[in-house]
Amino acid sequence: MLQHSIHFFRYLFNVILFLSISENTRKAEESFTQAQTPVKYNLPIFVTLRKQLNITKRSNEILSITSCIKQGNTLVFTDYNNNRLIICNSDGTDIHHIPLSYKPRYITEIDSNTVAVSCSIYSTILIINISTRSITSTIKTSGYCYGISYNDNNLYVVIDGSIIHVMDLTGKVIRTIPLPSDAFIRDITVDRYRLVCMDYITLIILLLARWKTNVEI
Repeated sequence: MLQHSIHFFRYLFNVILFLSISENTRKAEESFTQAQTPVKYNLPIFVTLRKQLNITKRSNEILSITSCIKQGNTLVFTDYNNNRLIICNSDGTDIHHIPLSYKPRYITEIDSNTVAVSCSIYSTILIINISTRSITSTIKTSGYCYGISYNDNNLYVVIDGSIIHVMDLTGKVIRTIPLPSDAFIRDITVDRYRLVCMDYITLIILLLARWKTNVEI
């Protein structure tokens, strides 16, 4: 009788131990999954209009400014409808243009004289010297290229709204970062270890340092 009791309690102990291990494993897996999932916050954002610029145009032109950057005291705009970059001083004066063969969509600064421009429907990135107003190189992408950002000698480019290609300035893809499947990402910016993505209504923040620790490069 005693021997049967010992076997019973040993069996009961093993069942409890198994259930405890299973629960801990489940929680660990859930924690890991949550750590890999970008967190979305409904943060209140307040803005104040500090200055308004009126970009002059011809009477027959319809401007479509899709992106802009500030380089020192210079502003650079992408004019999608008119296939050009618009460059002016920060007060809106001294306006001049760089005509392009493609419709420019998004822009990022590479250095004080150079910008990279994504031309989405053409799957093309243009590297442009704004001082000489010349295209120094052209990069072809594997899909439609949208948001673009430059950080730590690499370009971060949204491809087809669903992934980010990290590439050097020759177009060589170094790695790929997947994006949330429920969003179509249009624009991005990289700030050190943070990657901020934007669709029409949502901001999504990814931590690049965390991504690097969990993905083999």
